[in-house]
Amino acid sequence: MKIKLIVVQLEAAAGNIQANINKIDALILEQNKSDIDLIVLPELWTTGWDCTNFNKYSEDLYSSQTYDFLKKLSTKYNSNVIGGSSVLRREGTKDRNSCLIFNREGELKAVYDKYHLFSHRGQSEGVYLEEGTTGLIVNSDIGKIGISTCFDIRFPELFRLYAFKGSDFVVNMAAWPLGFYDEYETLLHARAIENQMYYISSCLTGKINDEYAFSGNSQVCDYRGRIIAKLAREEKALYTEINTDEMKEYRQKMPILSDTKSEYKIMEI
Repeated sequence: MKIKLIVVQLEAAAGNIQANINKIDALILEQNKSDIDLIVLPELWTTGWDCTNFNKYSEDLYSSQTYDFLKKLSTKYNSNVIGGSSVLRREGTKDRNSCLIFNREGELKAVYDKYHLFSHRGQSEGVYLEEGTTGLIVNSDIGKIGISTCFDIRFPELFRLYAFKGSDFVVNMAAWPLGFYDEYETLLHARAIENQMYYISSCLTGKINDEYAFSGNSQVCDYRGRIIAKLAREEKALYTEINTDEMKEYRQKMPILSDTKSEYKIMEI
């Protein structure tokens, strides 16, 4: 199956949800595309990465600007939407780093709460937010999509499960720091190669303050870790196409997943 997708990369205006909505609208419009299968947005595009203000920026999920915008975006382009992430709350939860996923009809298909919160290198996401309790595979009309957010990429166990459960591609929404970009790209390609899946990365660019800059370099790579399309650090929507039929053919020729042991034993002497 050929899949047409748009990956959005922007510099988030700190705490200004409407300004960031306007940016995304304009960036997608620049592509002049109407026949889209999937739109992917970055982590915390609504407000930027600013841990100490996460709770200040929090929205109620079902009455949020974020919900209304993503719903309209999906129907406007008749596209599945992986809505990046925002600080959201709903009944029974504290504030979470949450991704809203909409189908082409504007229906909220699922909510993914970031599984691994980042509280290292001077950051404190886990202090202000509650972590999610499960990974997520979305069954869509274009295939099975494994969902992940930024720091999740460091935990290969999650992606292995996505592969074993038949994911066709995985999405990672990120606000990855510029100073450690080489780690992110290496991990991205490794997750794609070892699990024989397409990997779609949408990352913030620019900076949220004078001390913290984001890597940008949003990209799509194939099941062999080869880059199909990639941005630098500009604000832009990236359009590209992938073909899952080619991926499935490659998996048959190189059945790595079927060679994986159900249990690994180690002898130590």
